Amino acid sequence: MNILDQLPKQPIKTEPDVWVRRLVLYSRLTLNPEVIRDIGLHRGLNIVWAEEPESETDKSDIAGHSAGKTTFCRLLRYVLGEKTYANKSSTQALRKSFPNGYVAAEIFVRGAQWAVLRPLGENRNSWVLKGGTIEQVVTEKGEPAYQETYPDKIGLSGLLEGLASSTVVRTQEEIKWGHVLAWCARDQEARFQNVYDWRSSRSESEWPTFRFPKSDPLFVMRVVLGLYLPDELSTEELFSANLRALEKAEAYLEGMKREPEFWQQHYNNKLRERLQILLVADADEIARAPLRSEEVLPDLKRYVEKAKYLLAENLDAFTAENAELQSQLNALNEQLAQSKSELRQIEALFYLGEKADIEIDAGLKRNEEFRKKAAELKDRMCPLGGVLFGECDYVQQRQARLQPHELRDAHALEQREAQRAEEGQKITRQHDELRLKIQQDEQQRTILLERQMRMGSKMNEQTATSTNLDQEFENLSAWQARLSAPEKNEKLKIAVQEIASLKEKIADKRARLNRLLADHDSNRDLLNRIFSQSARLVLPSSNYDGQVSFQDRELNFQITHGGAMSGEAMETLAVLLADVSCLIFNSLSDGAHLPGFLLHDSPREADLGLRLYHGFISFVAAVEADFNSRGGCPFQYILTTTTPPPRSVVNKAHIALRLNASKESELLFRRNLARPPDEEQLELPAR
Repeated sequence: MNILDQLPKQPIKTEPDVWVRRLVLYSRLTLNPEVIRDIGLHRGLNIVWAEEPESETDKSDIAGHSAGKTTFCRLLRYVLGEKTYANKSSTQALRKSFPNGYVAAEIFVRGAQWAVLRPLGENRNSWVLKGGTIEQVVTEKGEPAYQETYPDKIGLSGLLEGLASSTVVRTQEEIKWGHVLAWCARDQEARFQNVYDWRSSRSESEWPTFRFPKSDPLFVMRVVLGLYLPDELSTEELFSANLRALEKAEAYLEGMKREPEFWQQHYNNKLRERLQILLVADADEIARAPLRSEEVLPDLKRYVEKAKYLLAENLDAFTAENAELQSQLNALNEQLAQSKSELRQIEALFYLGEKADIEIDAGLKRNEEFRKKAAELKDRMCPLGGVLFGECDYVQQRQARLQPHELRDAHALEQREAQRAEEGQKITRQHDELRLKIQQDEQQRTILLERQMRMGSKMNEQTATSTNLDQEFENLSAWQARLSAPEKNEKLKIAVQEIASLKEKIADKRARLNRLLADHDSNRDLLNRIFSQSARLVLPSSNYDGQVSFQDRELNFQITHGGAMSGEAMETLAVLLADVSCLIFNSLSDGAHLPGFLLHDSPREADLGLRLYHGFISFVAAVEADFNSRGGCPFQYILTTTTPPPRSVVNKAHIALRLNASKESELLFRRNLARPPDEEQLELPAR
C-alpha cells in the first residue's frame, strides 16, 4: 500500500533542504592527497552496514574498537556544523593515527552546493567552497570557517529564518541550528528512548543544551514543524511569562521562608559571641542561655544588661581619665603660651642690642675714615688755602679736635662693649633655656593628645558596643518572633497571594492553549494520519495503530494496540516512525522547516526486534520509491546497522557503505585506532 495515496495532501518538495552527496576521509593533504575512503551518498535511504562474523567461533582481534559506524555518524554531524566528531578518548586515538587527517564533504543547502574541508588531526582551520567539489576545496581551500561561524558560512543557520518563534518562549533561549541537527541526528547513546532525548552527555558532543530537557525540545519540534498558530504562540508567550514569574515568585517565597531562620541564627551567634568576649567568666552559661526566661535563671537579656553595666562603668572610668588628661593639657597650654611670650620679648631685646651696635660702629667708622683721608692727602695741595693738606690750618684744627674726643669715645666704647657682651650672654642663656622648655612642653603635649585620642577611641568603642548589644538583641528578638509566627509576616502573605494568583493565570492560559490546540485540526490531523499509516504499514497486524497526542501542548507519539503499547521495542519503533513521519509531513507542509536530513545510528541495538526492524527499513525504502515516482525524494535518511538489511533492500542501491569489524582493512579508517600507529601503519592498506 502506498502511504502518499492515503494522505489528503500531495508533496510540495522534491528535494531536502540539506543533504550530503559525498564524504571523503584523508590521512593527509599533500600534492597527491592520501584518501582513506570516498563514500558516495544519495537522497533517500542510505544504509551503512557493519557486518559481523557469521561464525560463533570467530576470534578476530576486534578488542578496543568497532567498525566505525558511530564515528561515521559523528563525522556527518561534524561536516554539518557540530563542533566535535568523537568523544575525547576517540578523538585522541584518531589524532595519534592521523595527525594531519581531514574529512571533506559535498553538501547541498537549499540547492546550493558546498564543498567543505574540516580537520581531524592537529590542524585547526576548516574551509568552505561554494559551488565546488571536494577535489577543488582540497586544492583551492576557499574561505576559512571557524567553529562558531561554520553553520552560518554554508547557510545552515539561515534555514531557521522562517520559524514562528526564534526562541524557546519559556526560557527566551535562542533556537539554533545545533538544536535542529541534534533532533535530526540523535546520539546512539540516547538509545532512542523518546522523541525529545536527542543527546547524551556521554557523547561529549558540545551541542547547545536546553534548560528544560523535555518541554524545550518538544517546543522546538512543534515550531520547526510549523505546528503553532499565531494566537497559540502569543498565548504560549504569555503562559511562559507567567511560568517564569511563578518560578521567580516561588524562589522568592522560599527565600522569605528561609530568611527568618537565617537572620535569627546570624544575630543569635553574633550576640552570644560578643557577650562571651565581654563576660569571659560567664562564657559557658551564655552559650546555653535562652533569649528570655520567666525564671530567675540568667537569659540573654540579663547578660546584655550586665554587659552594658560593665561597659558603662568602663565608660565612666575612661571619661574621668579623659577629664584629667584635659586638665593637664589646659595647664600645659597656659605654660606654653607664657614661655612663648617670654621668648618673643627676649628676641626683641636681641634686636635692640644689635641696632645700638650698628649705630656705635657707624660713628667710629666715620672718624676712622676722616683720619685715613687726612693721612692720604697731607702731601697734596688744599684747594681752599693753596697749601699742602698737612700744613692746612683747617685740617690741623680738625685733627686737634678729634684726638681727645676719640680717646674719650674709645674708653666709653670699651666699657659699653664689655657690658653689652655680658648682657648678651645672659639673654642668650635665657633664650636657649626657654626654647628647650618650650620643646619639652610641646613633646609632653603631643603625648597627652595621643593618650587623649586613645581614650576617646575607648570611650567611643564602649558606647558603640553598648549600642550594638541593644541593636543585636532587638534584631534577634524580632527575627525570633517572625520565625515563631510566620503567619504574621506581611511580606510572606503577599508572596503567597501572588503565587496563588499566578497559578490561576497559568491554569487559565493552559486551558486556553489546549482549546487552541483542539482548534488546530488540519496540520495536527495530517501528522497524526502519517504516523498512523506508518505504524500500520510497519507492524504485522492491522490491529496496530499510531497516535500523535498534543495533550498539554506536548508532542507525543504512541503505537497503540487497543491501548497505548509499552516496552522497549515499541518505544524505539515509535521514535523511529515519529522521525520519518515528520520527514513526510515536512514534504507536504509549507509551514514546516525541517532540513529533510535524518540520521539514525544503530536503532536495532536499542532492542528493536528483527521483524520490526526489517519492516521499518522496507517501509522507508517504499516511501523513497513513492516520492521518486512523484518528482523526487525530499529527504535523505542514513541508517547504520550491524544487522543484515532485508534482501529486498540489499538488492537495491541503498547500501552506501559496508564495514567489517573482523577485518582491519574494512574498518572505517582501515586501521585499528585503539593501537598506537607505528612506522608500518603509516602506509595505508590497499583500497
